[in-house]
Amino acid sequence: MQKLLITLTTIFFSNSTIASIIPPTASQTKILAQTAQPQEEKKEVFLDVPSVLQNGADYCVAASLVSIFKFWGWIENKSQEEIFHEARLVSQTPASESGIRVNNNTAIYMNDFIHQTTNQEATYGFSGIDITFGISLDDIEIFSTYVWNSLSINIPLIVGMFPSPGLGHALVLCGYEESLDNHWYDEYGMMDPADGQIYWIMAQDLHQSFKHGFTLIGHDKMPSIKDALQIEITPFDKELRDLPGNNIPAFAGEVQLNITKHTGISNFSYFNVAFDILSLPDFKSEIKKVNDDPDLMSSFGLNTAIFPNTDIDQWGSQNTIFHSFGETIGCETIKTWTSIQLLISRIQNNELMLYLRFYGGWQVTRDSNFTPTAVNYELTGRQKISSGPTIILRRNLQPHKVTC
Repeated sequence: MQKLLITLTTIFFSNSTIASIIPPTASQTKILAQTAQPQEEKKEVFLDVPSVLQNGADYCVAASLVSIFKFWGWIENKSQEEIFHEARLVSQTPASESGIRVNNNTAIYMNDFIHQTTNQEATYGFSGIDITFGISLDDIEIFSTYVWNSLSINIPLIVGMFPSPGLGHALVLCGYEESLDNHWYDEYGMMDPADGQIYWIMAQDLHQSFKHGFTLIGHDKMPSIKDALQIEITPFDKELRDLPGNNIPAFAGEVQLNITKHTGISNFSYFNVAFDILSLPDFKSEIKKVNDDPDLMSSFGLNTAIFPNTDIDQWGSQNTIFHSFGETIGCETIKTWTSIQLLISRIQNNELMLYLRFYGGWQVTRDSNFTPTAVNYELTGRQKISSGPTIILRRNLQPHKVTC
């Protein structure tokens, strides 16, 4: 258990704002003071859930259940061991798995247990995804709203975190503090049954704990998340013409994406786990033929597998051609092309920037064996490259296999 706690603390909270707190003793539930500005009230809540230590490495869900049941007023007449075996049975956890599956059956079990032992009606529902979560403000706003809606009516939550394959851990989510400046700075308080302490994790660090998905039991169900992030960019529109046909790249324009600002990711190793496709849906590369007809490429996309899968501060790709057209007129052949170079750099405030730099170019070759005519075409390349106003990051929708 000690080794598990050290591992989880390192992964979950190494980059988070952490603070142990003393739960309020005056009452079981405490809604913290709101800000003085009525037009912009700050949402804060902390539920004084009992601190419960798990009996062993596989008992984090059972200990979380005991804590929540006691919060609801259950007079403890069963051991954590008994709760463990009951929950394994109702959740249909396979014998090959050592812990407890958190699923819809677990939520039903909680509602039934609370009703039977306290005569109160609980409204627990199950939510869960098996892909990286917490990588957009949309994610954070959905999560924060759901957490607030649960805690504000005295319903603490069970959250299952999966920071790496094969490693899962359950905690009781019992606190929330909204940031009025930026939802990336919302904070969530959690009772960790590994040591019984309260820890606070910031929204911008959620993706580290939810790298391989999460499970959540709270009030009803959390709304669905979007499959992709749509981000507005500063577009460019560049026409290139009459440059020497020596195959040297001519700069057309650049797309800049602050990864940390839009996804919360400051460790690049999370990027291609969270996303699998990067695209510019309105991108256009137009190569003019000799007769002025265009050879047109619409939209641009790339697979994130081309990026490094480790944390980096600086990285650059080769300048790679992705659109080209060639034709021969008389003794001359002209090949016109569009290429891209990818760059990553870390800037101030530990933020990661991604640059997509686009180039155009052309090469003219002459057939020395061709019999010259009176016409000298002197071909020159002409092209137009436009980025469009939007970049889209599509989530990696392949489920990550993990166990809790």
